[in-house]
Amino acid sequence: MKKIQKFPCAGPVHSSSAVEVHLPTCRKRTPFLLSSPHSGRNYPREFLKMAVLPMNELKRMEDRFTDQLLEHAPENGLSLVQALFPRSFCDVNRDWKELDASMFSPPLIEKDLLLSKKVSAGYGVIPRCVAPGRSIYRYCLPVEEAGHRLSRYWEPYHEALQLTERILHRQFGFTILLDIHSMPPLAQTRPCDIVLGNRHGKTCSSELISLAETLFSEKGYHVQRNTPYPGGYITGRYGRMEQNRQSLQIEINRACYLNMQTLQPNRHFTKMQQDITHILAEMAHSYSVPQNETE
Repeated sequence: MKKIQKFPCAGPVHSSSAVEVHLPTCRKRTPFLLSSPHSGRNYPREFLKMAVLPMNELKRMEDRFTDQLLEHAPENGLSLVQALFPRSFCDVNRDWKELDASMFSPPLIEKDLLLSKKVSAGYGVIPRCVAPGRSIYRYCLPVEEAGHRLSRYWEPYHEALQLTERILHRQFGFTILLDIHSMPPLAQTRPCDIVLGNRHGKTCSSELISLAETLFSEKGYHVQRNTPYPGGYITGRYGRMEQNRQSLQIEINRACYLNMQTLQPNRHFTKMQQDITHILAEMAHSYSVPQNETE
């Protein structure tokens, strides 16, 4: 496997009210960067005034508590960027142009937007729905709301992700971004606990995805690749193998660690957290050698 090179220690990354960044000390740092874009639980007051759905329905759109599953990863040298705001408010795993023009008054100019299947279904960068037929809003949003959410929430998340990734790339010469999500139980006969997505081989090497599959399988989890989740916007944007920048999306079955009715941690939560911590540490160790840099 490729080993890290020695690079000067870079400066710190600062968090904001929208994003939290955990960057390990230079001595502990590895080339791995974790992205947790859908685990935010800080609901802006103005958003709740606009929404007509009850809080329990908005919460079902979260990748609930994935940030807590990852909270020990920085101790093992993996950097972590996490959104503090909810996915139902702004989805940073979408291109900023994936906006539904009809959601706003006056309507946005459609020629400037990206009309994807996600947008048509109501799941753009500013979601219209939490589920099919379950609209978040009764009326159109003020057009200024689009700019507000993009500039105050979408942009800071990606700025933090880009800056942290650049720091790691400068230090090691290569980076590996793991975009962490949770998924509802899949409607299939074959059990599935983990879906690994690399855009069908476009964003990370077969070596990396095989390592992840092996480590999860050794812990007893059922793993499948790229179906039905091959990797979203973040995976595609930050996976540039020709630049020594790899990315891999990891989807975790919520039933493995949550009570699906109450959305609270179940009795397996601690084990899942320990398993994730161990697996990520093993992945980082496989691509790292001891560092001699000082702070």
